[in-house]
Amino acid sequence: MWVTWSFGYALLAMPVFVVLGLVAQLSGSARVKRVAEVVVLSAVAALAAPLAATAGGSPVQWGLVVLLGVAFVAGVVLHVRSYSRFS
Repeated sequence: MWVTWSFGYALLAMPVFVVLGLVAQLSGSARVKRVAEVVVLSAVAALAAPLAATAGGSPVQWGLVVLLGVAFVAGVVLHVRSYSRFS
């Protein structure tokens, strides 16, 4: 059941990220940009968890889990760096 909810959250978070990104671009708000970054990072984590739980022995799915993990870590690093850059 948690896999379905997690996957549903990841699918719902992606259009929310797009809307927040557009608002951040149009308004120039750093706060909205940071919220959009947090939304997309949480969507990546929400997508990686059920994929890892159901991967089994499939090397393709494990490759996707690794890529999502790398994207998550890189996104967190860039997000944390943005706080020190704009402050």
